[in-house]
Amino acid sequence: MGTDKVFITTFTDPMMGLSWEYEPDFRKLETHFPGTIEFRYMMAVLVPDVYRLVDPHDLPLGNDVAIRNYNARLADIYRSEEAISGMPINMAGFHLFSTDCTSSRPLNIAYKAALLTDREKAGAFLYRLRYATVVECKQTTRLEEILRVADKIGMDTEAFLRCYNDGTAENALNHDLRLGHDLGIRTLPAYLLQYGDKRVLVKILIDYDAFVSVIREMTNDRVHPQDVQPSLEVVRRLLRRHPLISLIEIREALALQNMDEALKWISPLIENGEASLRDGFISQSSHQPLFGDSSSQEAPYPLCP
Repeated sequence: MGTDKVFITTFTDPMMGLSWEYEPDFRKLETHFPGTIEFRYMMAVLVPDVYRLVDPHDLPLGNDVAIRNYNARLADIYRSEEAISGMPINMAGFHLFSTDCTSSRPLNIAYKAALLTDREKAGAFLYRLRYATVVECKQTTRLEEILRVADKIGMDTEAFLRCYNDGTAENALNHDLRLGHDLGIRTLPAYLLQYGDKRVLVKILIDYDAFVSVIREMTNDRVHPQDVQPSLEVVRRLLRRHPLISLIEIREALALQNMDEALKWISPLIENGEASLRDGFISQSSHQPLFGDSSSQEAPYPLCP
């Protein structure tokens, strides 16, 4: 591991609204630490068995009633988390769990299958899976919905399905779970920051400023944030790395004052057909090359002079 790069490994579950709400902070880290931060993800199943979380008083009314009531309580939790950063969360018709889909484990296996199938697109897959869960309200505990996400980002769905079903993704998930256990991680999300032979494990939710503080301290200030000069090229680069991205993330990545400024920078790309805007999310046009992983070797973002 080189000493010029900081690795941030997030222990999470694709269903986590908290990780979704902190995507803007990660976009800001990405642009303000150009070429020096690599994001990784370890899966840590948030809901191994929904029956452990339902209200036991609901069970005499039937498993379907107990799970439906749990989904309603979970939707309330998601709605409250939207206030953290404003990343949209839509709970209309939310039904993540059912009597035949009682765990979030399939989502975790899905991310490991994506990573094994096409590492370059794994980041885009994870984002789309979260989007499908908390914005589109798809039942992403079902394999057909997972495959829809894989197809949406242009992943080889046959190769993905093989990894998902043949045990390789399951084994990779079990490795993640053992590592989380060995590190004593009991709450999610948690973050492992690595720089050379230094490691810092953060077991609480932290924001951009706290990440900056940890990074500067563990690197003796050799790695520190840089100012970003907003430009169309920076926006294009964000879209290549993140073919689906919110206006909120654009605002944070470019350190803009408000959403109107973010819209101003994305508008030329919408007008010339490079991107489209819907419900606060920007999508890269289908004819543009997808480049979904922010840990790619593409050149860093341009900085202020």
